[in-house]
Amino acid sequence: MMRLPRKRDHGFTLVEAIVVIVLTSILAGIMVLFIRNPVQSYVDSAGRAELTDVAEIALRRMAREIHGAVPNSVRFTTSGSTSFLEFIPSKAGGRYLSEEDGADTTQQPHPALSFTDANAKTFEVIGPMPQAPYALVQNDIVIISNFGTGFTDGDAYANNASNRTTVSQINGKVITLASNPFAARVNPSPSKRFIVAGTPVTFACVNDPSGKGVLRRYWGYGFMATQGDPAATAQMALLADNVVGCNFSVQATANRQTALVGLAIALARAKPGAANGFETVTLAQQIHVDNTP
Repeated sequence: MMRLPRKRDHGFTLVEAIVVIVLTSILAGIMVLFIRNPVQSYVDSAGRAELTDVAEIALRRMAREIHGAVPNSVRFTTSGSTSFLEFIPSKAGGRYLSEEDGADTTQQPHPALSFTDANAKTFEVIGPMPQAPYALVQNDIVIISNFGTGFTDGDAYANNASNRTTVSQINGKVITLASNPFAARVNPSPSKRFIVAGTPVTFACVNDPSGKGVLRRYWGYGFMATQGDPAATAQMALLADNVVGCNFSVQATANRQTALVGLAIALARAKPGAANGFETVTLAQQIHVDNTP
């Protein structure tokens, strides 16, 4: 009986396995060299985009609020490594019936705003009343002829300011004030306009070269004759962190009818191999503010 030859089992040796591993490692290393830079570039771009978004949102928020500031109310100061940009936000405005027009300050139902009688606290609004959400309510602040810091009887920040008071009552188009500081102490508005405002707002930026600074918004505090840090009595919201530095500026023209407010903010993120261990993104913006009282 003839025997068939026995088939040999197929497989691989240890040497073959080592060769395959070495070749695979070489190919993987080559692939990493080609892929690493594009992947790192994508990660860097995503990180910079995130920083840019945070800075842009913060600057837009600041610009929107500052653009509606009460004329001549934007002011700037620094204390140590912190920059403070303060302003009085306006809510609404209108024209008042004035005794300059020959109207009687006590005439009802159309009283005029008096600049001579401190006991005359009511006046009628000329034209339409501001509507919701800008409608006047009790305790709103009324400001007339704000010329800014250093102007006698024209600085809304001053203690017992003679161009600022609060609303006590509203009856249709007739507004009753809590007091009449305008009497004989402040010049009437050339356009007979009043501004309805809120309490001051401050943007405070802590500059930190290591990228650990913050940008905060403070509100809900009182008027301060001298600009300072409102943190002790104010409410606070964080607008941005990882701040390297902020650059605020307020430049009024010679006739003080307009002002240019400059805003710049630099944010940082960690990046191995970069200078100081992080890279920065800087955004800047300018806002024109109407300073006509």
